[in-house]
Amino acid sequence: MKESQFGFEYTWSDLEPIRALTVVVLAGQVAGAAAGVLVPQFADWFKSLWFGGAIATFPAFLVGLIVQSRWRPGSLGQNKVMVRRLGLVAAALTVFAFAMPVLELKFGKHTG
Repeated sequence: MKESQFGFEYTWSDLEPIRALTVVVLAGQVAGAAAGVLVPQFADWFKSLWFGGAIATFPAFLVGLIVQSRWRPGSLGQNKVMVRRLGLVAAALTVFAFAMPVLELKFGKHTG
């Protein structure tokens, strides 16, 4: 694993011990993004796509924990730092997505 100036940087091979968790989170994000486009919450399609993917991230992380624990028992405990970081990023994305409609109302559209 190569450390970046931001403290961490994972490659696909670094994520191998928690691959099932990672794949479930990515699949959840893709499904959420598709749902966001099909049932738009914003006038801008990209905001709806991002919103759907972000909202789905933390629930997908929770499902991924279950899948990972059954796929490779013990791997979550052996990779606590990666799992914790992925969980924090997932939670942050989901929380920010829930805040988007409020921020949109408060600050409105910014035109260039």
